[in-house]
Amino acid sequence: MLRLADTSVRLYRKKNGKVSFKLRSYLMIDTNIGFRLSSYLKDISCMLTLPSGEVIAFDEISFSEGLICKHQLNTMVHDFWASASADIKEIRNGVGKLRIDYRISFTGHETEEPESLETVVPLIRRTPRDVL
Repeated sequence: MLRLADTSVRLYRKKNGKVSFKLRSYLMIDTNIGFRLSSYLKDISCMLTLPSGEVIAFDEISFSEGLICKHQLNTMVHDFWASASADIKEIRNGVGKLRIDYRISFTGHETEEPESLETVVPLIRRTPRDVL
């Protein structure tokens, strides 16, 4: 029911020495009607598993209330951002495994099962030179 348009996770070295993980994408929700996502998206979490096996939990997750696209081709599209930071010694380009757990509830019943999206994603190292 939920997909991401772009799954590239960008890695930045922060001034405090930690690494910032940033995901900027679009949530694409399969639907044939328009609805207010914030009213029905009850839970959402993101985790990134690095090649080393370390798991990074994204602590900031947000999406736009306004639609980029209102149920065209049975799809609603919203802006989506997620970020985290961690103590990582070295950052380099590579891949990781992104898992998004979410629960969209139209009825309000707690028995509605959560769903998940899991995919291999590119990890893109950014340096101050890369950012204009």
